[in-house]
Amino acid sequence: MAKEMKAADKKAVDKKTADKKAKKENRFSLIRYFREMFGEVKKLTWLTGKELLSHTVAVFVFVIVMAVVIYVLDLAFGSGMGALESIKIG
Repeated sequence: MAKEMKAADKKAVDKKTADKKAKKENRFSLIRYFREMFGEVKKLTWLTGKELLSHTVAVFVFVIVMAVVIYVLDLAFGSGMGALESIKIG
């Protein structure tokens, strides 16, 4: 009986130790994650001011062109639907 209690106590102590160790590893893994993340960010190459401006202008031009295309298609399909509605059947 006493041996069973000692074994149970030892299991409880081992579990507590394992829990503490897991918490410690989690904390360090989070720190390691951020350290590695910042290391990777340092490796990035950033755009120069001219490149950034040219890319931004290209995006704005593309958005405006696509807006005009969608507007023209909307007008065309709207007129087509209006023409179809004006046709009297029967």
